Amino acid sequence: MPLIDEQHKALISHLASLAGAISKRQGETEIMGTLSFLSDYTQMHFATEVRHMTALAYPGLAEHQARHDEFTAMLATLHGDLSEEGVTKALADSIQTFMLNWLRHHIQTLDVQFGQFLRAKGVVIRE
Repeated sequence: MPLIDEQHKALISHLASLAGAISKRQGETEIMGTLSFLSDYTQMHFATEVRHMTALAYPGLAEHQARHDEFTAMLATLHGDLSEEGVTKALADSIQTFMLNWLRHHIQTLDVQFGQFLRAKGVVIRE
C-alpha cells in the first residue's frame, strides 16, 4: 500500500508538528491552523482508503468507515474545545494522546487488515 503508507507518514509528521506547536506554545493561530490542516488531510486520506475499499468490495469497509467517522467527530470536538478554551496544557495533552492512540490503533489494526486483504488479492495501491 505505497500510497496509503505515504499518507500515514504525512499524517504522523503533521501530528508531530501539532504536538510541537502545542508544546512550544507557538500561539493559538498556528495551532488552530495546524489542527485544521490535519483535519483536512485526514479527510483526504480517509477518502482515498474508502475509494479503494469500495472499488475492491472490502468486507471491512463499514467498520473502517465507522472508525473514520468517530475520528472526524472527535477532531471537530477538539477543534471546538480549542476555540473555546484556548491552548491549555490539559487540552494539548488530550489532543496529543487521542490522536497518537487513535492513529496507532487505526494503522496497526484496521489498516493492517486492509493491507492483508490487498496482498491476498495481489493488489498494490499506488495512486
